[in-house]
This record gives sequence, structure tokens and C-alpha cells, in this order.
Amino acid sequence: MQNQWRVIDCTDLDGSVSYERGRMRVVKSDTGECVNVPLAQIAVVLLGLHVRCSAAVLHEMARYGVSVMLCDWRGVPDAALHAWTDLPTTVTARQLAQSSMSLPRKKSAWARIVQMKIRGQAACLDAVGLDGGGLLRGIAASVRSGDPSNSEGHAAREYWKRMFPSDEEFRRVPGQGYGRNAQLDYAYMVLRGFAIKAVVSAGLIPSLGVNHHGRGNYFCLADDLLEVYRPAIDYRVSLLSEENSLQEKPVKKYLVDAVNQQFNGSGLTIPSSLNDFAQQFGLYCEGKIDRLPVPEYVGES
Repeated sequence: MQNQWRVIDCTDLDGSVSYERGRMRVVKSDTGECVNVPLAQIAVVLLGLHVRCSAAVLHEMARYGVSVMLCDWRGVPDAALHAWTDLPTTVTARQLAQSSMSLPRKKSAWARIVQMKIRGQAACLDAVGLDGGGLLRGIAASVRSGDPSNSEGHAAREYWKRMFPSDEEFRRVPGQGYGRNAQLDYAYMVLRGFAIKAVVSAGLIPSLGVNHHGRGNYFCLADDLLEVYRPAIDYRVSLLSEENSLQEKPVKKYLVDAVNQQFNGSGLTIPSSLNDFAQQFGLYCEGKIDRLPVPEYVGES
């Protein structure tokens, strides 16, 4: 497992966060309960609206390369803090190459990502014991450069209407705030934190995606790269009951662990695989490799 793997969720904390000798110190206001966590172990910190923290701890988090995500009342991130230090020495050359990457090259990368995402969704259905894997693989095989026919959307409709057959009238609605959608949103939020960290650490410009775009999204590239990991998260969510609420701490811990799981039994965790994927994308931007190698989720045995 990578050195920094822990996700510290302070979205529900009413208390303070401070720095003390290489550790993040978390104190609850009502009980005075205190927890110390070494910054060297932390990958992502989620801060809610009732957290008080010092500039010193934010500075030290940046120095250790910790991604800090500021969350709204729902626990959804609406801003993030990331270090500018310890990036690759070739960061300028890499970012110039990324910003000048040709449209055909971007479209090729996006087609590869969409293909692997859909194949991963097929593997997820297989792992859960549901029909539809063959149909999705057929859709994946038809993906063309840039995905002009929106195969991703077509596959998503077929996938989600099969994914949770025991959940009455399930529809994938991001931000709905309860049931399966809340479970998926929380796990995806943690995944996004690791994706952002991977992109920034690879010396890439996070706002320059290959498909995602928008003036209000500073992390378009992270949102592109994390797509292929979603099916691995979906499988773990499928093992929960629809009734499992995020108000239960063990449920949140389970979802964080789902993001920290080994990817395809390769020995790499999902965050480690994301780090490698971001580095490969950097090489692709620089023209050092001709075809973007995209990870593929192959399901659980």
C-alpha cells in the first residue's frame, strides 16, 4: 500500500483541527475527545462547515502533499487545497505539452477511457451475477474516437437499470442524498480526492480535461481519469443494503475502504493505480507513448 492512504473525514465534526509535531490533531468541541494522526499517513482530508483549523495545519498538510477538500452541508466538496511543491522537475514541459495536445489525440484518449469504463461495468454485472455484460461489451466495442455517438451514456442507461435489481425503482440520481445514490456519491467523492491528488502529483494541469469541461470545475482531468475506477466502487456498494445509511460510521468506513481496495488483485490499490495512470497520461501528453494505457476493472473472483 502507498505511504499515504488514509482518508480523514471531518465533514460531521464540530471541533478543531491543528498541527502538532508532524501530526494532525482533531479535537471534538463537546467532549474534548482528541485524536492524533501522522500527516505522513494521510492522503485526503474532508473538512465540513463546523471545523475550525489553523493556517499552520493547512501549511503542513500542503508540505506533506495532503489533499484538503472543503465540503458543504451535504458533505460534497466545493473547493480543495493542494500543494504546489514536490512536483516533477519537468512540470513546465509537461504542462505545455498537455495544453497543446491535439484534438485527435484527446479524442483517442477519451475513447480509450470510455471503452475501459464500459468493459468495467460489464465485469461488475458479471461479478454481481447479473445479465447484461455481453450487451455492454458490444457497446464498448463500438466506441469511436471522441465517442461521438455517446456510447458512454447508452451503456450507463443499460447498466444502471440492471445494477440494483432488489432496490425498488432505483434510478441513478447524483446528489439525491439517500439510499444507493448517497452511498455511491460518498464513495465517488473519496475516489475523486485520490484522483485529484494523482493528477496534481503528476505535474498535470487539473482543469484541462480530455472530455470534462466547465468554468466551475477546476478538476476536469481528475474527473476524466477516475471514470474507469467507478465500476470497482459500484461492486462494493452492491454488497451493502439499500438501508445502510451514511449516518452509520461503519458504512462510511466501508466506503472509504472500498476506494482503498486492491485493483484487480494486482497488488496495487486503486489510489496507487490512479497515480500510475496519471503518470502514463503525462507521458501520453508529451508524446513519449503513442497509445494511452488505460486500466480496466475485470471484476471480483
